[in-house]
Amino acid sequence: MSLLNADTLLGQAIAAQNANDFARAATLYQQVIALAPNRPEAYVNLGLMHQNSGRLDVAEKFYRGAIKVAPKLAIAHLNLGVVHVQRGEEDAAVACFQQALRLDPNRKDALLNLAGAYERTGEIESAAKALDRLIALAPADITANMARANAMFMLGRWRDAWASYHRRHAIFWGEGRALPGRPWRGEDIAGKTVLLSFEQGLGEQIMFASMVPEIARVAQHVVVECEARLVALFRRSFPDVEAVPWSADWHPRVRGADIDFHAALGDPGLWLRDGFESFAAHDGYLVPDATRAADLRQRYGALANGKRIVGLAWHSAAVPFGPQKSIPPAALAPLLAREDIFWINLQHGPARGEIGAPLWADPTIDPAGDFDLLAAQIAALDIVVSASTATAHVAGSIGKPTRLILPKVLGRHWYWFPERDANPWYPSVKTFVQDRDGVWDDAIARAAAAL
Repeated sequence: MSLLNADTLLGQAIAAQNANDFARAATLYQQVIALAPNRPEAYVNLGLMHQNSGRLDVAEKFYRGAIKVAPKLAIAHLNLGVVHVQRGEEDAAVACFQQALRLDPNRKDALLNLAGAYERTGEIESAAKALDRLIALAPADITANMARANAMFMLGRWRDAWASYHRRHAIFWGEGRALPGRPWRGEDIAGKTVLLSFEQGLGEQIMFASMVPEIARVAQHVVVECEARLVALFRRSFPDVEAVPWSADWHPRVRGADIDFHAALGDPGLWLRDGFESFAAHDGYLVPDATRAADLRQRYGALANGKRIVGLAWHSAAVPFGPQKSIPPAALAPLLAREDIFWINLQHGPARGEIGAPLWADPTIDPAGDFDLLAAQIAALDIVVSASTATAHVAGSIGKPTRLILPKVLGRHWYWFPERDANPWYPSVKTFVQDRDGVWDDAIARAAAAL
């Protein structure tokens, strides 16, 4: 009779949990445990509810309770590992994920979590092996392929990295578009017209545009499809290239019958960027409006009264990694306390108003609306300090000295290569990385010293 009641209560508890009635669900799960203490489901689900509410110690207690009554329950070991991850206890997390995989070798979420834990502890080779196992089970898994690309880039295995990175087309713009011409796979394009189509984000479009001059030197004609905010900047920077805005209805030029080959803007990296030695040093490849930049410099110089003029951007609205990349305004106090610097607000979006004095916002500029004007504003500065944002990409693309403050692992993009003295994409960018994910003080202190 008790077992029957426990099953009934468990069903009611799960229904309450699915309806977000967590108080009722918790009460019912406790009743299940009282009636059937050797049933692990209630322990696991209670642990998950407490974990999602940030009560990690309570969650751990319930996961360990589940393991005590059901030592071979893989999900309990997996969830306990995630608790350790949330606390920054990566070695303990690895042990939990490994145990979950010993119990269930084909558990894909355990492999993905194990790879992430290995990456955070610097064991990139082990992370890559875990991801290879995962991809063998689920070849089309986008998250696994993107994570593998990240690991391969970090290991310097560029061709393997690009092969996995190509999977991004399944989640970003471009998948399934019937573009004219043939897919470009590195064939000779002399005398041909090449379409470089829209990429995943503003930063990536700016970064991959560094390859456009090389392509334009060989092809007869190049059409670049980019976000509308970049068109004016690209047209000035690449006068022999036809830059057109992306739109849901497609710009007519993207459908041109004369197009011989098409590729996403980043795809030529497979044959143009196959190692660090394939990057040529540069002091900027995008060209800001010199007249605008000079006017802004004159205005800012008058306001700065002899101080250095430094721009600041701290917030990323990117989904899903924006919160992990963004620096809390309060953490920037050691930077903003510098009295030898005139600070200019480069932040765009709702976060722009989060910081007031001594950060000054130019009322004539909307950094989100016109990247050509943003490039001119950055050109007028002495230096830029930024989180991982499109603003950092603009600064690097015009060769402006930039101090880039990055998360340790969570939310950090593959292309910043903080372990290198100079970023291969943007030689003027210097990186400062957290010692621990979520803790910004150390990286900010180093960036401040570097100013």
